Amino acid sequence: MADDAVRRAWQTALPGKSESLAAGLVALATFGDLFVDELSRALFLTHSGTTRLVNRLQEAGWATRHAGDDESDRRRVLVSLTPEGRQVVGDVLDARREALAALLEPLSALQREQLSGILETILHVHGSDGRSLRTTCRLCDHRVCVPCPTLEAHRAATAQET
Repeated sequence: MADDAVRRAWQTALPGKSESLAAGLVALATFGDLFVDELSRALFLTHSGTTRLVNRLQEAGWATRHAGDDESDRRRVLVSLTPEGRQVVGDVLDARREALAALLEPLSALQREQLSGILETILHVHGSDGRSLRTTCRLCDHRVCVPCPTLEAHRAATAQET
């Protein structure tokens, strides 16, 4: 149900564009400049699928490619959002937030608080490894989700290991 609401919100914010395009925009806004392989892992796309996605982002004027600073492999390409891309991310996240607010509207304040606690527990248990950060949080609105429960779980797990 929530997934459908978010999907409809993206389609409203980006008519005629794919979900992966919206997810790519949000991932770049969340994590900053990413190499194509990092973006691939975050979005669960193949390298060629991510290259096509970056092509579409670039054609729309929402992202740019540039050489990374990896001296050992000059073929690695870094992807960055443009100012226009950042504006579109804001539109996508605003539409997502409105859709989720409408979904949660029937809940009382107590029910929302309980749901939040349950979700934080799930994220804490299942999101504590570093690999989960980019995949779990790739669609999050970090303007709202402060502190990030997945990042907090990862930090706690890392602190216990040392």
